Amino acid sequence: MPTRYSIETCPDDAKVLHMKLNEAAENGGRVVNVIWQPEREFTNREFPDDLKVWVESGYIIILEYFEQDPANER
Repeated sequence: MPTRYSIETCPDDAKVLHMKLNEAAENGGRVVNVIWQPEREFTNREFPDDLKVWVESGYIIILEYFEQDPANER
C-alpha cells in the first residue's frame, strides 16, 4: 500500500495543536512525529547585510497517509 507524507506547521498553542492532530486523524493520517521549535533569531544570508528575522516558536507535525488502491477495495 503506497504512502504519502505531509508536513504541517502549527503555532505554539496547545489548543491549535490538538485541533490539527484530531483533523489529521479524521482524514486518515497517522502522526509520525511532532517537533517543537523555540523562538529564535534567524539570519538570512541571501539578503544584503545578513538580514535578521525573528521566528516565533511553534510545532512541526509530520504525518503519514496510506493511499487506498481501488483495485483492492471490495
